[in-house]
Amino acid sequence: MQMIYQEVDSPLHRLNPLSKVLALVPIVLFVALTTDPWVPLVFLVLAVVIILGPARVSLRTFGRINVPLFLAMVSFMVTYPFLVRAELFNHSPVFLQLGPITVYQAAVVSGAAAVLRVYAMFLLSLIFTFTTDISDFIRALVQQWKFPYKLGYGVLAAFRFVPMLQSEFRLIQAAHKIRGIEDRGGLRVQYERLRRYIIPLLATAIRRAERTALAMDGRAFGVLARRSYFKQFRFHGRDYLFIASFWLLCLLLIGICWYAGWLGPLSLLKNL
Repeated sequence: MQMIYQEVDSPLHRLNPLSKVLALVPIVLFVALTTDPWVPLVFLVLAVVIILGPARVSLRTFGRINVPLFLAMVSFMVTYPFLVRAELFNHSPVFLQLGPITVYQAAVVSGAAAVLRVYAMFLLSLIFTFTTDISDFIRALVQQWKFPYKLGYGVLAAFRFVPMLQSEFRLIQAAHKIRGIEDRGGLRVQYERLRRYIIPLLATAIRRAERTALAMDGRAFGVLARRSYFKQFRFHGRDYLFIASFWLLCLLLIGICWYAGWLGPLSLLKNL
């Protein structure tokens, strides 16, 4: 998540992290319950507009994160009608006939609905991850939602190890290249390469973890039931405005889909 976060100045970056959680979680849950392809498609488009618009994420950055999943989703959508059990959809009109292989229209729609549903949920979550620093999110959880600060700061310390280890990995890789160590070849060469990287990375991680533990212990971390904070988090007017505006926009889109006949039964109510 920290690697996806884009440090730019945008209206969404200035919001309280918890306000984005409150705004997005109900919509993501609603999309997860849909059974038709149209509603996820609508929210997919909405997520893209928000990410490239108010969130001010560059098209290049968005494409770098989005393209691999997009290709995977398209592959699944294409193969799903061929792999699904035919007896589940044999009541449906035939969409495609390829010799002994029969593709039913309902199978195509079901595959498209599943893919678009997952894809829309992913893009909606990107609104949060692109615009929210994990450090601010954990601090807001601790201050406003009474998340145990011992656990919260432990998670925060673990997240901060990721960029440290990435930097250390690049240093080790550069040192090996300077020494002319071969890193191309068969499985044996790759195994030796992995072993040469893992041992110094593990040693570095242990040293950093020990230093972090000593620093926290030296500052009497966890002794007091409550602690003070340099950066205070609270809800402002813009946070309430964002939540209300986002919910109203989503309700409007859901109403349009319902009026147009695109809103199918929700999965919880489908069998009632």
